[in-house]
Amino acid sequence: MIIKTPAKLHLFLEILKKRKDGYHEIRSIMIPIDLYDDIFLEKADNGIRLQCSDPSLPTDERNLAFKAASLYLKEADIKEGVYINIKKRIPVSAGLGGGSSDAAAVLKGLNKIYQKFSEKELLEMARHIGADVPFFLYSAPCLAMGIGEILEPLCPHTLHFLLITPHIQVSTAWAYREYDKLHLTKSEQSSIKKRWKKGDIKALLKNDLERVTIRSFPVIEELKILLLRKGAKGVLMSGSGPTVFGIFESRQDANRVANELPADIGKLFVASSLNKKAWGVAKR
Repeated sequence: MIIKTPAKLHLFLEILKKRKDGYHEIRSIMIPIDLYDDIFLEKADNGIRLQCSDPSLPTDERNLAFKAASLYLKEADIKEGVYINIKKRIPVSAGLGGGSSDAAAVLKGLNKIYQKFSEKELLEMARHIGADVPFFLYSAPCLAMGIGEILEPLCPHTLHFLLITPHIQVSTAWAYREYDKLHLTKSEQSSIKKRWKKGDIKALLKNDLERVTIRSFPVIEELKILLLRKGAKGVLMSGSGPTVFGIFESRQDANRVANELPADIGKLFVASSLNKKAWGVAKR
């Protein structure tokens, strides 16, 4: 079985407070995009064997896809094992949710094979794996609250993006630690949803983590300015970064700008927003 599993973008990310358990409560609008990892799954006699095209990623319980398989097999009381092969296209540690997406794909794929759990039960499992994993089970635009696990589906909008992932890595834990030193004004939840519903995406764009990340990595601000000069309708850093995206009128416009940029600027991806039926499981 092969599963195409998408990346995500944060179009809005607001940090509300730090909880006693160390997690941060957020308010965010997240959307899936058509930049995919490919996950191959098949039954095995016993144990979990994971291979990945990116040698920098662990292939044991430190990998969220491995963790998802382990939890599913345990909860379903399945004695068989599973073989997982991940072909990475989503950049690692880039603010695009690739690891969480892979984990959700494993849950969905195993449930397609064994049909042991309801969607509600899968969501509960996903919450135990990582805060972003439940979003990838919805695979639709969502308003995320709590630590990211409380989700409210939103109406879809067709959006086109050019993503630039510069040649740097940003630690999510570091970004949140730096943010804890700041105190920023919060928006009303109702106004966020209203702007999304009206399609006023440019007015919605906000990322609390930009302030701390740009201070240490000014290239992020430089990329935002560059995309605006190239005609982007709006620009933002996704998640904790370092990926920066520009919103364009069409996919053709995004491709044109991508072709104009120097090859050494970073990894470039042209992508569009997805709706709930745009991705899923394919049998091999």
